[in-house]
Amino acid sequence: MVMSRYRAGSVVLALAVVVGCQPAQQVSNPGHAPHRVLACEDGPVIVPPGVVLANPADLVAGLRRPQHVLALSSGGMYGAYTAGVLDGWTRTGTRPEFDVVTGTSTGALIAPFAFLGSEYDAHGMRLYTGVRTHDIYRTRVWITLPFRDALATSKPFRKLIESQINQDMLDRIAVEHRKGRRLYVGTTDLRTKRAVIWDMGAIACRPCPEGCNLFRDVLLASSSIPGVLPPVPFRLAVDGRHETEYHVDGGATAPLFVPPGVFANAAARPGENPMLTGANFYAIVAGTMYANEGPVRLRILPVVSTSVTALLFAHCRAELANLYWQSRFAGMRYHMVALRQGADIRADSSVNFDQKVMTRLYQEGLSDGQAGPNWMYVPPALSPGDGSYARGGLRLRTMPPVPASVP
Repeated sequence: MVMSRYRAGSVVLALAVVVGCQPAQQVSNPGHAPHRVLACEDGPVIVPPGVVLANPADLVAGLRRPQHVLALSSGGMYGAYTAGVLDGWTRTGTRPEFDVVTGTSTGALIAPFAFLGSEYDAHGMRLYTGVRTHDIYRTRVWITLPFRDALATSKPFRKLIESQINQDMLDRIAVEHRKGRRLYVGTTDLRTKRAVIWDMGAIACRPCPEGCNLFRDVLLASSSIPGVLPPVPFRLAVDGRHETEYHVDGGATAPLFVPPGVFANAAARPGENPMLTGANFYAIVAGTMYANEGPVRLRILPVVSTSVTALLFAHCRAELANLYWQSRFAGMRYHMVALRQGADIRADSSVNFDQKVMTRLYQEGLSDGQAGPNWMYVPPALSPGDGSYARGGLRLRTMPPVPASVP
C-alpha cells in the first residue's frame, strides 16, 4: 500500500527527531547559535559576506530601541491565518510600525510583507488563498526515494518565492534597515543541528542578483520541511575557508524566536521605570495551541505521526512561555493570538495546500485581527509541562480539558 504524503513526511520527520536526541559528537562552536550578518556598506557595521558572528550583540548592531516586536510562527498552510490576522489588525487602525519582525517557516514567508507594512497585506492574502499544493512541491517517483534527500522537489516553491521577492522589495527593506529596523528569519543548519538567524535587511542591502538570490534561498530554506522538501545549500566563506552548509525548516529548532539582543535593547535604562517603557511584544501563531484529541490506530505510521504532532505543539507552547518571560523581564507588554481551539476547519495536514481551507483560515484570522486583535496576555502554559497536572496513586483522573482561555 502506498503511504500518503503526509504520513510518509511525518515518519521522516519523526526519525530525524529521534536521531537528533542521540548523544552527538562535540563540535567546536561558541555558546550562542550562529548568526549570519551581511551588513549594509553604508550602515553602522561592515561585515564581509558569510562571516559567522558568535556574539548576539553583533546581530542587533544599529538596531533602534524597539517599541514594537512581532514574531511569526511556523505552521505550513496555517500561515493563511497569520496573513488574515495582519489584515484584520490593519483594518482596526491600531497596527503599529514594527521595529523588529521575525519569522520562521511559513512565518518567514509572511515576515517581509509584515515588515514593509499594511500596503503589503494584499500580497499575503493572494499568496495564501491562491496557492495550491503543486505550486509548492511535486512528489518524486516512489521507487527513487531511498536515494533522495526528500519526498518531493521544491522547484515550484522556488519559482513562487522568486515571483514575490524582487529588487523593488529588497530596496524598500534596505531603506527600513538603514533606519534601524530589523527583519530576521530563522533556519536550521543540518551540520550543527542548531538554529541560524539571518539578518534579512542586511542581505537586502546587497543588489540583485547576489542579494535577491541569498534572500530567496533563506526563505526557501526556512520553509523546507525536513524529509518533505530538500535541504537548501549555502556556499559560504567562513573564517577564510569555503564551505557548503545545508539548511532546512527553521521550525525544527525554533517554531518562533526573537534574538536575545532585541529584548536587551528594549529593556529599561538605568533610572527608568521598567513598567513605563511602552514597549510591546506580539506573537501570531499559525494554528491552534493544542492538537485535537482523538483515537489513534495502533500501527507504526499513525503512532509516529501522532507523536510528532504532540512534540511540535508542545515545542511551540514552550517557546511561547520562554518569550513571555523574556519580554516581561525586558519590561515589554506581551500579546499573542492563535487560531481558536474550536475552529471547525478540516485539514488533512499542514502541507496539503487546499485553497478552500486556506481561505477559511484567512477569514478566521481576519476576524481575530479585527477583534482587537483578540490578544491573550499570557501564553497557554507558563512552563513546558503545561502546568502541574500529574497522575498518582490508584484513583486516577482524566486529563483536564484545554483551558477556556485558549483562543
